[in-house]
Amino acid sequence: MTSYLGVSRRDVGAGLAAGGSAFLGAVLINLWNFVQTFRARGFNSASIAEYRRGSEIIFLGGIFAPIIAVFVGTVVWRVLMPDEPNPLYGAIAGVVSAFGTLFVFAASIGFVFSLSEFSAGPFIGAIFEFLFLTVLIAVFGGLITAPVVTPLGAFVGYGYERYIVESQG
Repeated sequence: MTSYLGVSRRDVGAGLAAGGSAFLGAVLINLWNFVQTFRARGFNSASIAEYRRGSEIIFLGGIFAPIIAVFVGTVVWRVLMPDEPNPLYGAIAGVVSAFGTLFVFAASIGFVFSLSEFSAGPFIGAIFEFLFLTVLIAVFGGLITAPVVTPLGAFVGYGYERYIVESQG
């Protein structure tokens, strides 16, 4: 199947590594959001029940971002990486994969929310809703998650390529 798709085991392995790093990033971001809620409201049963503070997008990111990251990481490694493994390029590709995952996730959330606008009115309203939500989530989501996903993507990409180099030589 991989020969049919034009990808190699190295590409798919990088996608799986990107998915793992996206899962770890989502856990860290959700944990941070959980702690910030308690810091603001205190430890009582009401704050425990509503700890997400209305951030369903962060919660959905924990579920869908790792799945999206597998595909984005595979594509990034297939398109950007040279044939010879290089840990420095791996770090760069890891960061590109992290931000690519963020953008694809933002676009998918924008698409889902624009479906209600599509069924309620003119097509241009759905396009505007899609573009507005995608840009809003990508910009603010990037600002919020960049301190976590940038070093995590770079570290995982570097480590993956270094492992490939060491296993070949």
